[in-house]
Parts: sequence; C-alpha cells; structure tokens
Amino acid sequence: MSRTLPAAREAFVAAMKRDTTGAELSRLVGVLDALIKWSVARPQTLSLQDGTAAGVLAFECVESKEVCWLARVTRGDAPKLEIYPPTGRSLSAETRAKVVETINAHARQELNAGDRLRIGFGTLKNAKALAAVTTLLGELLATNGSTARTAVS
Repeated sequence: MSRTLPAAREAFVAAMKRDTTGAELSRLVGVLDALIKWSVARPQTLSLQDGTAAGVLAFECVESKEVCWLARVTRGDAPKLEIYPPTGRSLSAETRAKVVETINAHARQELNAGDRLRIGFGTLKNAKALAAVTTLLGELLATNGSTARTAVS
C-alpha cells in the first residue's frame, strides 16, 4: 500500500514532536512544508518516494527513481535535509564543492569535503538559507539532465 503525502507529512511531524514542541516545532514544520511545496510544484521531475520510515520523508526524481532529497528526524536532534545527486551518480568535484560551499555559507556546523550533504532544519528556518538550498536543488535537477521544465524558485 502506498503512502500519501499527507500521511507521510503527518508521520514526519509526529516524529519531530518527540523532541520538539511549541514555537520551535511550528518553525520546523514550516521548513518541512516549504520543502514539500517546492517539490510538489515540480510534478514532472519530483515525486514522493514510497516506503520510507515514519521519521523520513523523501522526494525522488520521476525519471530515475533516485532520491533527490531526504529529510530525517533523529532522536535528540532537529531534523536534517540530505541532498543527493539526482542521477544516482556522484557529483563532479566542482558541483560537490558548490553544494558544500552553499551549505557552509548558512550552516552552523560546516561540512568537510567528504561529509554527507546535509543541513539542519534549524538553519533552514532562515529564509535566505532555505532559498539558497532550494535554488541549489533546482540547479542540481537541471544540471543532471532532468527535464527543462524544472523551475528554480
């Protein structure tokens, strides 16, 4: 049985509620909703990945079925957004450096060259950081051969 986006969102929010409450929870849910809104605005290129755990929400490239981005809740920490190469292949050194640079320009804890490409929702509460990351995701989709209909916003 496939999971709907509202059910996936509800399960993710429930996982966030284990460690986060009040105004902070509202802000983190706002980040989640912005990422979902950005993704569903690109139905030709992105779709919800089915079969993820309750504390995980992922969108995959429609053509390749490879994960584009994944959000994960871990106990004792704010959710994190992980960025994946949309084609399932490694990013070029130049592109990876740009992704790391973009994340490091906004993140509280900088990534090293070999780290997973992730950024905390706490950082993404900042509108500039969220805009930079969604722009970056759009560029990765466009660069990696996804349809030209992918708009960067």
